[in-house]
Amino acid sequence: MARLRYLLIFSILYILCTYPSFALPEGRIKPVGLKCEHLDQPLGIDQLHPQLSWQLTSVWPDQRQTAYQILVADQLTSLDRDLGNCWNSGKVSATQHANIGYQGKDLASGMKLFWKVRVWDGLDQPSAWSTPSTWEMGKLNPGDWQAKWIGTGEDQFPDSTLTFPAPWFRKTFRNSENIASARLYVSGLGFYELFLNGQRVGDHMLAPAQSNYDQRPLKHLIYYHDDQSRQRVYYNVFDVTQLLRKGRNAIGVVLGNGWYNQRDRTAEGWMWYNLPRMICQLEMIDHQGNRQIVSSDESWRMTQAGPLRHDGIFTGVVYDARMEMPGWSDTGYNDRNWQQARLVKAPTGRLQAQLAPVDRTVRTLQPTRMEGTTTGKWLFDAGEMISGWVQLRVHGQKGDTVRVRHIEELGRDYHQIDLYILKGKGEELLEPMFTWHAFRQIEVTGLKYMPLGHDLLVKVIHSDVAEAGTFRCSNPLFNQIFENYKRTQLGNLHGSISSDCPHRERLGYTGDGQVAIESAILTFDMAAFYRKWLADMEDARNHVTGYVPHTAPFGGGGGGPAWGSGYVIMNWACYQYYGDKNLLADHYEGMKKWVEYLGTRCDSAGIVVREEPKGWCLGDWATPEKIKLSPELVNTCYYYRSTDLLERIAGLLGKKEDQKRFGKLKNRIGKQLNDRFYDPRTGDYLDGKQGANLFPLAFGMVPEQEKQKVFEAVLRQLERTHDHFDTGILATPLLLDVLTTFGKPDLACRVMDQRDFPSYGQYILDKKATTLWENWDGGSSHSHPMYGSVVAWLFRTVAGLGIDPERPGENAYLIRPFLGGDLTWASASHETQSGILTVDWKKEASEYSVELNVPVNCPVTLELPVRHPIYLLENGKP
Repeated sequence: MARLRYLLIFSILYILCTYPSFALPEGRIKPVGLKCEHLDQPLGIDQLHPQLSWQLTSVWPDQRQTAYQILVADQLTSLDRDLGNCWNSGKVSATQHANIGYQGKDLASGMKLFWKVRVWDGLDQPSAWSTPSTWEMGKLNPGDWQAKWIGTGEDQFPDSTLTFPAPWFRKTFRNSENIASARLYVSGLGFYELFLNGQRVGDHMLAPAQSNYDQRPLKHLIYYHDDQSRQRVYYNVFDVTQLLRKGRNAIGVVLGNGWYNQRDRTAEGWMWYNLPRMICQLEMIDHQGNRQIVSSDESWRMTQAGPLRHDGIFTGVVYDARMEMPGWSDTGYNDRNWQQARLVKAPTGRLQAQLAPVDRTVRTLQPTRMEGTTTGKWLFDAGEMISGWVQLRVHGQKGDTVRVRHIEELGRDYHQIDLYILKGKGEELLEPMFTWHAFRQIEVTGLKYMPLGHDLLVKVIHSDVAEAGTFRCSNPLFNQIFENYKRTQLGNLHGSISSDCPHRERLGYTGDGQVAIESAILTFDMAAFYRKWLADMEDARNHVTGYVPHTAPFGGGGGGPAWGSGYVIMNWACYQYYGDKNLLADHYEGMKKWVEYLGTRCDSAGIVVREEPKGWCLGDWATPEKIKLSPELVNTCYYYRSTDLLERIAGLLGKKEDQKRFGKLKNRIGKQLNDRFYDPRTGDYLDGKQGANLFPLAFGMVPEQEKQKVFEAVLRQLERTHDHFDTGILATPLLLDVLTTFGKPDLACRVMDQRDFPSYGQYILDKKATTLWENWDGGSSHSHPMYGSVVAWLFRTVAGLGIDPERPGENAYLIRPFLGGDLTWASASHETQSGILTVDWKKEASEYSVELNVPVNCPVTLELPVRHPIYLLENGKP
């Protein structure tokens, strides 16, 4: 009887779970991973209609969301009773589960919201409610700030490249004894570190995120720049409830120069803003609801007699441990010799909560001592090129100076030197503040003994973006390119800016950013990061003429329309993968002004021949033979590319007249370029070298009847280079895409797999480099992410995983594995809006197998290059 009972129960469960008419009452899918503004339970949201997202999970195949319901409440108890007193969306018929704007009652500063969601599956069965999540509003109005900006009082622009010692600030206060909640809002320019009762608050490094903080004079520029930018300043929010004591408490803040007072690099002009300053507001609420506020003002105390004598982004630090102030940020410290803090001019930038990823110590490395060192000079190897700094554990006599020189992999030190003066009291633990270095080797001098490897700890520091993609295949070089790209890209993420290199320039070059953006999105969670960097571009552009500078925030540098066009290209890439149409709407006017600006940079034949006065257009950059590809050709191709994308964006946003206008303009630009540069006899644009044919072909500018002829010209050029790249940063990814599109992915693989100059293999394998270089020959920087653009091709072609180009912004993917050449297997994963999508394929003899793992609500199209019958299994069943 027992066996029969169990069989009966099993049979009933099987029927209930298998047949649609007996669907379970809570559906077959479940919402998980709730996020607000792409963040998990964020503090400081200052969007009036924050965007909500979730993912879906199910153990059942072929599931999809058909509707959703969101509840938002200001008390968790309301949500527990299924009451959304702030917003009840009701049942909304939609497959959308990302970028859903809050549409409830008006939100107030500091308000904490609780929310949950349920969804309906394809059988119209509701799921269980998700686990509740939260977000907390920041400061929505300027009047919410009682705090004032304070500094040293020297509120001026000294015409000197010298900097002053770091200012240290403190404030003591008393609180009530029953604090229920406490939030600390702070910004310090250029960087700050915050302490409460002697403990460091948060794990942020190099905070806040870089931005165009303030109006500035911009003196001695070597080129013309009409600064018609806008400004903003980011603040951070911390929950400090657990750090407060009953009664007397103390806040401490130390400021670094950062980008706000960057006077190290002046090769292209003086671009600093002003001397360091800060704003800080602590808000405490007791259990009776009473509020107490402690704000920065002239009652705070300040000194510049601390140990940090110099800090510079490019030059490192000078730290005198003899001047340390033990307990300076705690209540018992005697600050009678400190000065009164001074009120200073507030930056012109609007205060805005930082929702972009913060810089953190993401991992640590233990270096090894290298052989061949001389007495008194010790050389260490971190094993890889990283961005961050070194923590030293040393001892010595008072006044001994220890010098730490940071050396790039296979290269230079770029003057990245930290100096420490010892206090001579036993073991000392030293590390820099308010700077970062890019290095693999560390040279230590000034010690009177031989340090060991465990005396140094290398801290890897960058903007903390989560990994969102993996790639592996049967070709070891391709795998190493991917690993080198990841290390290079992460090393160039600071302040939620993607820089060209993390040592020599450290600038947010938009051209470098646009060629690598798809690689970055496929590899990392970049949604919040790029939202912030695109805001930097919006701020940096000339709001009168429409010009978009080559770096954002603007810090100088050359480029051309391929750089400014990054503003359009990167917006489009973010929409393709993240589906946020609001992003396109926010930047539409700026993108439109950019295209209109390019129209004023043309000669009488419609060719873009210039940008700003005394500026320069590079054409393509870093070609192997250092031959400068015609800037006019490249400029005009990117004029077309921006206009083409803007035509599509206008259509998405319902701007039909603009769509028609940009369509006509695009056609005219294409004709003008072909009239000037195309030779129909040879199928070449110019001479076809250095990627000249690739731009018109990849961007769709070649007349239909001429495409095959131009592609054959591309093949002839590859014959001349013996299947090697002859391209720079812009055309290199286009070559792979063109070869693949025209049915030659095997040739693209061969180009990628070369081992002699110019190739990736020549330095990744032969020289065992752990990052990507700026130039094919190893000249200049050895940490430039721009050639990581080919990683997108590894995902899309070798593994076959990429966004469906026919369904941009719809979270739809096209799986089209290569299944050819010398490759025998490949594997890739990518975290889509719905969850993790994976593809694995392998070749055994004459048989291929492809395995997919598709998340719920993620439309996928699978295309296989086979003619024979195929056998399909889903969850192991035919």
